[in-house]
Amino acid sequence: MNDLSASIIFEDDNLLVINKPAGLVVHEGSGETGPTLEHFLAQYFPNSEVERHGIAHRLDKDTSGVILVAKTQEYYDYLKKLFKDRQIKKHYVALVSGKLEPETGTINIPIARDMVNRTKFRPAQKGREAITNYKVSSYFPGSTLVDIFPKTGRTHQIRVHFASIKHPVVADGLYGTKVAGLNRQFLHATQIEFEDPQGDHRNFVAELPSELTNYLASL
Repeated sequence: MNDLSASIIFEDDNLLVINKPAGLVVHEGSGETGPTLEHFLAQYFPNSEVERHGIAHRLDKDTSGVILVAKTQEYYDYLKKLFKDRQIKKHYVALVSGKLEPETGTINIPIARDMVNRTKFRPAQKGREAITNYKVSSYFPGSTLVDIFPKTGRTHQIRVHFASIKHPVVADGLYGTKVAGLNRQFLHATQIEFEDPQGDHRNFVAELPSELTNYLASL
C-alpha cells in the first residue's frame, strides 16, 4: 500500500472509510517495523488532533477490509460508543477448512489471551464474552465459504472461534496451517453498517480482493 488514497472508499467532513489491504498493521506499537495505517493517516491528516488518529476499531494485519476513521474527536467518540453498545453491524467473509455444518449457527465461546504464547488467544471459560453468528455461502472441496456476523469484537475472535470448532480460517498460520497459493489468511471485512448522528443509515462495502477471488477460482 503505497498510497492511502487508492484505498479510500468514502470521505466527508466527519468520516474516512478505508479498504485496508492485508499485510498492513493498523496501530503502531505492535512490534512491527514496517509502515502502519497510523503512519499513513498521520501523513493524510498532518494537523489532526483526534485520538488514535481517528481509528475507531481494528483489523488483524493479514485481514483486509472496511475500517472506519473519524476525522473529528466528536465523531470518534460517537463511533466508539456505537461499537461499545454493539450498534454497528459487521459482515466478514471467510474461507474455513473442511465442510462446516450446520449451515447456520452461533459460536458462543469466551476467549482470553494465551498465557504461553502472548500473541495468541484461546477459548477460556473465564475469558471475555465472544459471540459469532455465521451462515454458509457455498461449499468447495475441502473448505467452506462463510458469511460471518460477529456480535462482539474481541481480538482474533473469528479466527479463534472457527479454529475451536475444528474449521480454522484457510491459510491462518497462527490458528491453522499455511497453504500454497495464498500468502494471507482468507478473512475479509466486507461490510459495515450503522446509523450516523443524524439518524441516517450508513453502509460501506469492500469487495473481496483479487488474491482471494483468484484463490477461490483455483479451487
